[in-house]
Amino acid sequence: MLNRLLRASPYIVVQLAAMYLYQVAGRIDFPAAPGRIGPDFWPKSILVLLGLVCVYEIIKNLLIGETFTAAGLLEKLMKDSGEVEGEEKQRSYPLLLAGGIVLTVIYVVTISSLGFFLATVAYLALFMVIGRYRNWTVIAVSSVLGSLALVFIFMKVVYVSLPLGVEPFSAVSLWLLKVMGVHW
Repeated sequence: MLNRLLRASPYIVVQLAAMYLYQVAGRIDFPAAPGRIGPDFWPKSILVLLGLVCVYEIIKNLLIGETFTAAGLLEKLMKDSGEVEGEEKQRSYPLLLAGGIVLTVIYVVTISSLGFFLATVAYLALFMVIGRYRNWTVIAVSSVLGSLALVFIFMKVVYVSLPLGVEPFSAVSLWLLKVMGVHW
């Protein structure tokens, strides 16, 4: 039982912190703009979701007592499908990792000039290329649709202001916001 309690203890601590922070978020005094959610909505929503995950993990660790990992599940599924024969050598790709890190730094540096949408399209596409994916149609479609989805979520749902970029790139951002019906 002590072993189960030790496994559950980090989730208990995080659950207590989430409960405290939820109370703190309840003290946000700014009124909601007409037709919009208040500034306390997202912090409270995230804390409720965090609390639910913690409750699940606490119950799982205290009552079931088994440890489950995604890696163990994936290994079991691969063995069941016959894809893995014996132990496979673990591969590492340090140059791909370095390329992803450099690309992320470039993204952070250029986002204010290119604007969120254009910088994110380029970032997603180049990240897939660095990751050695070569279906160009999928790269183009997923990077554009992924960027559009992020713009929509951030600006229409969460109400986060995103960088528009400098001319001539800001013209693309402003046109896109107009088409999406986002008021900035």
